[in-house]
Amino acid sequence: MKKLLLAISLFLTGLTASAVTPFLEFQPVQVGDHFTAFNLQGGVKTAVHKNIDLGVGVGLTEKWNFDSSPLIPFFVRGEVHGRLGSLTPFVSFDVGYELNTNDTDHGAVLVNPMVGLKFGRWYGGIGYLGHCWTGEHSGSTNCFNMKIGYNF
Repeated sequence: MKKLLLAISLFLTGLTASAVTPFLEFQPVQVGDHFTAFNLQGGVKTAVHKNIDLGVGVGLTEKWNFDSSPLIPFFVRGEVHGRLGSLTPFVSFDVGYELNTNDTDHGAVLVNPMVGLKFGRWYGGIGYLGHCWTGEHSGSTNCFNMKIGYNF
């Protein structure tokens, strides 16, 4: 865990040395077993090429009725975008870990590839959210998801 935190710290330090773009996203998520949750997350990303961005983020995932402990996702993001006429399509890939605030031994490795369109500073997309649960509750859940976001 210390190595992961050190790597994230070094990455964030590198990001602050170049131009960064903060982002904020809302993501309604439908997960199996009749569990409906929302996700609010934000982070920073930077251009490493004119069509490629890398970033890191953190969020909060909670049931709609707030009757459970929230999950806190930490993730890294890779994004490729381009121009097709007046449209700006993108493909992004998030990978990270969701920490369970109630039971830290029961979290989830998360993977979230996504495709979408940018409209100025706003963007939206659809993707596939996969969780591989850790600890005694091992198994997986997955679903299609949607993100609506804003780049500052």
